[in-house]
Amino acid sequence: MLKLKQIIIMIFIIVITNHAQIQTTGFPKEGFDKRIEDYVNDLWIIDTHEHLTQEEERLEKADRIDFTYLFNNYYFMGDIISAGFSPSLLNGLFSYTFPIKERWESFKPILEATRNTAYQRASLFAARDIYGIDDLNDSTYLLLSQKIREANKPGLYRKILKEKGKIDLSILDVGHQHFDRDFYRHIERFDYFIYVLSMDKIKSLGEKYKVKVQSLDDYVMVLRKAFKEGLDYKMIGIKSALAYDRIIKYNNTPKKKAEVVFKKLADGQQTTEEELKALQDYMMHRVLSLANEFQMPVQFHTGLVGDYITNSKPTLLINLFMKYPKVNFIIFHSSYPYGGELSVLAKMYSNVFIDMCWTPVISPAYSIRYLDEFLETVPANKIMAFGGDYSEVELAYAHSVFARRIVSKVLIEKVRSGYMSENEAINIAKKILRENALEIFKLKGHSRGMENIEALNNPGGLHDWWMAHNMKKGLVRKWKIIGPFPFGKGLDEIYPPEKKIEFNASYKGLNGKVQWKNVQTREDGYLDFLEQFPDKGSDYVAMTYAYTEIVSPDERDITLTLGSNDGAKVWLNRKEIYNLHTARGAISDQEFISVHLKKGVNKVLAKVENLGASWGLFMRVVDPNEELKINEFE
Repeated sequence: MLKLKQIIIMIFIIVITNHAQIQTTGFPKEGFDKRIEDYVNDLWIIDTHEHLTQEEERLEKADRIDFTYLFNNYYFMGDIISAGFSPSLLNGLFSYTFPIKERWESFKPILEATRNTAYQRASLFAARDIYGIDDLNDSTYLLLSQKIREANKPGLYRKILKEKGKIDLSILDVGHQHFDRDFYRHIERFDYFIYVLSMDKIKSLGEKYKVKVQSLDDYVMVLRKAFKEGLDYKMIGIKSALAYDRIIKYNNTPKKKAEVVFKKLADGQQTTEEELKALQDYMMHRVLSLANEFQMPVQFHTGLVGDYITNSKPTLLINLFMKYPKVNFIIFHSSYPYGGELSVLAKMYSNVFIDMCWTPVISPAYSIRYLDEFLETVPANKIMAFGGDYSEVELAYAHSVFARRIVSKVLIEKVRSGYMSENEAINIAKKILRENALEIFKLKGHSRGMENIEALNNPGGLHDWWMAHNMKKGLVRKWKIIGPFPFGKGLDEIYPPEKKIEFNASYKGLNGKVQWKNVQTREDGYLDFLEQFPDKGSDYVAMTYAYTEIVSPDERDITLTLGSNDGAKVWLNRKEIYNLHTARGAISDQEFISVHLKKGVNKVLAKVENLGASWGLFMRVVDPNEELKINEFE
C-alpha cells in the first residue's frame, strides 16, 4: 500500500513538472486549490468600471421589465448583428408594446445562434444564479420575467451587489452627478471638449459654463471650469472612450497651430479632417495637463471597438505615457485583442496600469491566457482584474463571478506548477481584485506612495535624500538652450557652443538655422526638449545644449544632481565633469556629481543626446543653506 502511494505521488510530481512553464518554488500542500478558490470567493472586491442604471431609475421601469432585460445591452446587440440578424429587429425585441410571446418567438433563434458567446453565458448565468432559472426556453421565459419583476423593489442593488456579489465599491462612468457613496465612486469624461467638430458645439459648452468663447484660451478656460466641477462632485479619475470615434494617437499640437484651426471654425471656414484632429489632439493634452495638475488617474478605452479596431491599439498612446510621467494611465479591457502589446507597455512604463474590465465577458479564454502572461511580465500591483462594464446590476454580478473564477483558475495553476507559492497567490488575488484599485484611486484611506515605505520615513541618509528629491528646492528652472543639432558622432561631435558661448550667434542645426533661446521647465524641473523642438514629434535622433549659471559667494565644493534622456555630457567653467552615452528615461537626481565652485559666476553647459522618443534634462544644485544663486534668464 505504501509503495502504491509513493508511485502515485511521483506520478503527480512528474505531471506537475511537465505542466509548469518553470518551477521556482516548492509544490503545494494538499487542498491548496480549494483554499485559493475559497479565499477569492470570500474576498470583498472593487469593481473598477460600471455603467449601472441607478436603482431608483430601475424601479420606475417595473411594468416594462421581462426576460429581455438581461439581454438589452450593447453586447447582445453586437452579437445579434455579428450573427447576421437585422439590427432593425432590436426595435421589436425590446419594445414592450408587442406581446411577450411574439417577442420570445423572435428572440429564440437569436439566442440559439449566439448562446455560446461569453456575453450570453453571462446573461444565462444571471438567470440561473440569481433567479433560479436553469435554462431560458419555451417553458421558462415567462417565469423568469415574473421573477425579475418580483425582485424589482427597493434593496435590490444591496442584495445583488453587496450581499451576493461582495462588491465593496463600484466605480461608475455615468456622467456628472452625485451617487450613494456606500455603493459607488465615479469618474467623469471630458471627451466632449476634445472631439471638436463645429463652433456651435464649442459655443454651447461655453454657454453651459457661462463663458463667451471667442478664443482658444477661452475654450481651455471652459474646460478647466468643467474639470473643477467634476472635482467638486468628488470624481476620482477621468476616462476617455474616443477610440469609438477616432484613432487614439494624440500628437502634441503646438498652440499656434491649434489657434489657426480654432479661428477657421470661429470664422465659419471649411476645415479638413487633419486640421480638426490637430485641434482635438491639442485639447486632449489640455485634459491630461489637468489630470497631471490635480493628480487624477486617466482611464483609456483600448481594444474592441466598432469599425476600425486598429485605431484603438494601446501602443498609439506611448507618446502620452512619456510626456506625462506623473499621470497614471489605466488601460482598459486588457486591450483585447492586443494583450501582448499591453503587457509590454505595462512592464516598460511605470505609469501604465492594466484594467481587465469587460474582458472576462468578451472571452474568458483570453482573460485566462493574458492574466497568466501578465502575472509573469508585469508587477502584480499594476493589474486590476475586475470591472463589470454593464448597465444591469444582475450582469455586473455575473461578470464578477466570471472574474473570480478566472483569477482562481490562473492562480491555482501557477501554484500547482510550482511557479508561485500558495501564500503568494493569495496575496496577488487580494491585490488584483481589491488593493490595487483602492491604492490607485486613493479609496478608503489607501494610497500608493513612497510615504508607505517605512525606511524612507526613518532618520538617515536615505530619508534625507528622498526628502530633497521630492522638493523643488535647487532645481534649475530657467535655461538658455540651442538646438537641435545632428547626432553625428554622438556626444563626441563638437558643435560651436562647446567652443564659445555667444548668445547672439546662430548656427546651422539639424533643421536649419538655430540660435539661443530662453526657456522655463515644467513645475517638476523637467526641461522637455520635444516641447521646444516640436517639428518632428518624438522622431528626433539629435543633440542639443542647455546653459545655466550658478553664483557662489565663495569658493566651495557642492553636489550637482542630474537626470537626462538619453545620455549627457556636462561642463563646469569649461571643464568636463560628466560624460555618459546611454539610452534611458530621465529621472530627477539620477546622478550625483561632486564639483568645485569658484567665487562668483560658474558657467554650466549640458549637452544632451536623443536616441529617439522622449528627450529631456533635470538638474539640481544641492544647497542646504540656500547660499547659492541660480541666474534666471529673462
